[in-house]
Amino acid sequence: MSQSIRKQRGHAMILFAMFVPLLFGVFNLGSEGARALQQKARMNDALEVAVLAISAYDDDNEADKGKPEDFGSAVNRQIVADFVSVYFPNEKIKGPQDLTNLKIRKKQCEQIAECSAGNKRFSQYEVTAAIEYETWFVGNESVAGFDKKLNLAGQGTSRKFQTNAIDVMLVADFSGSMDDGWKGGNKKKYQDLVDIIGDVAKKLDDFNSLAIPDEINTLGVVPFNHYVHRKADPSQCNASNTIINGIGNVEHVRFNKNNTVNYVSTIFDVTAKSYLLDSVCAVDETSSKGANFYNIALTDKMISKASGEPSLVKLIASFKPKGGTASYLGLIDAYKLLLRGKNKKRLLILLSDGQDSPNHSPVGETGPKYADEGQSGYWQIGQNLIINHQLCEVIKGGLSSGNIDTTLYLIGFDYKEGETNKALDRCVGSENILYAQNKKQITDKLFSLITEEIGHLK
Repeated sequence: MSQSIRKQRGHAMILFAMFVPLLFGVFNLGSEGARALQQKARMNDALEVAVLAISAYDDDNEADKGKPEDFGSAVNRQIVADFVSVYFPNEKIKGPQDLTNLKIRKKQCEQIAECSAGNKRFSQYEVTAAIEYETWFVGNESVAGFDKKLNLAGQGTSRKFQTNAIDVMLVADFSGSMDDGWKGGNKKKYQDLVDIIGDVAKKLDDFNSLAIPDEINTLGVVPFNHYVHRKADPSQCNASNTIINGIGNVEHVRFNKNNTVNYVSTIFDVTAKSYLLDSVCAVDETSSKGANFYNIALTDKMISKASGEPSLVKLIASFKPKGGTASYLGLIDAYKLLLRGKNKKRLLILLSDGQDSPNHSPVGETGPKYADEGQSGYWQIGQNLIINHQLCEVIKGGLSSGNIDTTLYLIGFDYKEGETNKALDRCVGSENILYAQNKKQITDKLFSLITEEIGHLK
């Protein structure tokens, strides 16, 4: 009997030994299979978020020369890599080169049957990518399992609907300091500014090329120094040193007879006096007189004009900076021009490199002169108008009337947060400021603001 029991125990041991690899195999397959499903879901989530970010950024997605069409642009490929690296922190993904089979395709409305046949136009991004990750339990000849590394693929798709046209007004600093270089680029600040305006014009023109009925984006520019300037007829002015080479000077500040600033009248005229009724005959007796830049009203002819007239981009390319700084004058003129816009969204963006001129004053109506004791300089006037007399609240209220969505934004060249121009910081609000360190940051932010206002993602 005992011998029979010993034989049965032997059989049981043999059976157990035979089942151990099978049990380990089931464990391996179950554990790694569950992990693979989890990793698959995570990969799809990463690519869904990445493709939404790509749509929001709205890059042209042009591949480098010699690469296939669906290779994607460098910036879009990096966006995908950045998001995948966040979802897979242990895989050491530093760039697109660490992904396999990365493809990014941008389809315009005409390439999508559903879009071209419908009423709503949209562009579509499609992203596919894969990574390799190491398994926990590797199979072999004895135990079932997965290979040492698994290839994990995923995909994401998003659509950007082109639904909301926008009127954009750029308030551009063309004071003398913009003729200096800066750490953010190899060009002078104003040259980078001109390039940036050209990039914005092209972006808006690209949207307009979609030919959406009743959805036309427009762009205008108000360059400023210690005055704002407009094209004008010399016969409009009696005094000398006013209109030079067909360009007049506009002073929005109102003065009392004792050469002090009348802030109440200044704020009143911001809304009470229309753009066409403003005087262009402010006197400039300084060495900085004779600016060659002037306002460009809202236009949809940003890149080219069929009539042969110079486009906005061509006009801006000839502008050169000079003079002092009075940013509040640019804000007021931009407000009056932006009121002419017909779209339901408005974006006013101020681009400047610093504070208004602190030691010079417009009092006396002869252009900037050294401020005598007790006189208000440009900096002090700007502080009082914006902080004490709510200039920006007046501007926001006027632009937003009639249920129009309005955003004010400040982009600073070489700006120091909270130190450079506190009045402008307060004007737009801390959440609407970019302290830019280079040209790319500025362009990226402007593109983001514009595409955010024009469309929505799905």
